[in-house]
Amino acid sequence: MTLPLRVNVAPERADAAPGDNLQFDVTVRNASDIVEHYGIELLGLPDGATVRTEPEVAKLRPAESGTLTVRVALPVQPPAPAGTYVVGALVRSKYRYDVSRCVEVPIQLASVEQLTVRTTPEVVNGGRSGQYTVEVANGGNAPVRLYLTATDPEQRVSATFQPPWVDLPPGVTGRALLAVSAPLPWNREKQRQLTIAATPDMPGAAPVTTTATFVQQPRLASKFVKIAGIAAGVIVLAAAIAVPTLLARGNNQNENPVAQTQPVVPPGGQQQAPSVAAPPPAASQAPPSAAAPPPAATEPQATTEAPTTPPPDNGGGVREVDLTSPDDGVQPSDVFRNQGFLVSADPGAVSVPGCENARSAAVVAANNQRHMTSSSPDDPARCNNVPLLIDFLPDTPAGATQVIPLQPGTLTMEIVYRNLRRAPSATLTVPADQAQANGGVDFLLIRPLQAESPVAITALRFAPLS
Repeated sequence: MTLPLRVNVAPERADAAPGDNLQFDVTVRNASDIVEHYGIELLGLPDGATVRTEPEVAKLRPAESGTLTVRVALPVQPPAPAGTYVVGALVRSKYRYDVSRCVEVPIQLASVEQLTVRTTPEVVNGGRSGQYTVEVANGGNAPVRLYLTATDPEQRVSATFQPPWVDLPPGVTGRALLAVSAPLPWNREKQRQLTIAATPDMPGAAPVTTTATFVQQPRLASKFVKIAGIAAGVIVLAAAIAVPTLLARGNNQNENPVAQTQPVVPPGGQQQAPSVAAPPPAASQAPPSAAAPPPAATEPQATTEAPTTPPPDNGGGVREVDLTSPDDGVQPSDVFRNQGFLVSADPGAVSVPGCENARSAAVVAANNQRHMTSSSPDDPARCNNVPLLIDFLPDTPAGATQVIPLQPGTLTMEIVYRNLRRAPSATLTVPADQAQANGGVDFLLIRPLQAESPVAITALRFAPLS
């Protein structure tokens, strides 16, 4: 059966980029024996694209042809995902819906890169080491893997990223922890300029960069200040003691200078030295009452000394916190602040599609077993496989920790110490000697062993740093 209309589209395909304007000429021939009114629409365009047709309707007599111009504007922000879109140019009668014809037109949409990177904070003041949070955003229309690096002009800074790269779908922001360390300057403050780069995993791709500053305090300045302060205090104290003594001695000499320089002559005519000028008796001529102490006084004094004061108690002891004690649902990050730590999810540690903003923790029940897990901020049942962060308060680092899982053998843990050292733990424990050697535990990052499995823990045992 011959179709009552014929359709041609020019061009037959198109290459485009986000923000481009495309034009297609659609020629329609009325192959029927009556007058027809034809309209056109494009199916399968990227979201956000707009279409304008001139004229909107082609009125054609039998065997007559007409051309409709179709203009397509592709969106700039957000850019449509890159790839091939097979667009259907559908021409049909305005009054007879069974009269229609569709011609396919492939549109190849190119990928574009819109990457941004920034650090928080921009300036870190410290000693030998410092820490930043690096945020990388993919505003482009294609997924990308970004490798992270940090350099300084003097090549004296050692930088470690965790993780060392991030996988970002279009429109997603990821985070990484940057730990830096450098030799301490001797006697002057040192400002080290860092260049932080995120390089796409594509041949010839240009990195996107930002800068940060690492300010190090000198090694000797603080010691000199302390020594100078102590010396000044000693001088002031010595002056406070010596000056009154010298003044008193001078006053005594001025009150009776003759008595100290002239002998006293009694009525008998024999001179005698005044008693006030008589020297003190020598040690060999001391009276018996001033003699050396008896032998008993030379014995050891252990029986008369006060007992040694024991070291102060630092409030130690293992503390166990029931993480299921709050009511079911999404919890604020400071729900356990009085216990000495915060809880939250960390979507930047592992990229989980659809959970880019999942930064909450929740108490949920599964199979009549309550546990704490990571979650989205508005739904405790979503994003439970995002890593869970237990962050000890800055003034109370942990000296030993143990995380109790709901099911053994389902989780793994990364330990970040106060000296920025990182270490994995398959047993979910941190021994006291390891914590002590690294300045205490800063935070714990708990992940599921299987990517699709949830994080599920019930309790936290920890002891303060001794």
